Amino acid sequence: MKDKSYEFYINNDLAEYSGKWVAIIDEEVVANGDNAKIVLEEALKKYPERMPLLAKIPKQEILILFRF
Repeated sequence: MKDKSYEFYINNDLAEYSGKWVAIIDEEVVANGDNAKIVLEEALKKYPERMPLLAKIPKQEILILFRF
C-alpha cells in the first residue's frame, strides 16, 4: 500500500514552501512554518487521529524527511 502523503510530497511542486517545514496528510499540506515542532503540533491539533509526514522543503538539493 502506497503512502498518499509521501506520494504527494514526491510528485508535487512545493517550492512555495522553500526553506519551511511542512506537515502533509494524504494529499494536503495541513501546516507549515519555520519550526518543525510547532508545525507538527498544529497538524496534530487539526487531525489528532492522524500522524502527518513531516518534511523540510529544501532551498536547494537538500532533502530532510521524517516519518514517525
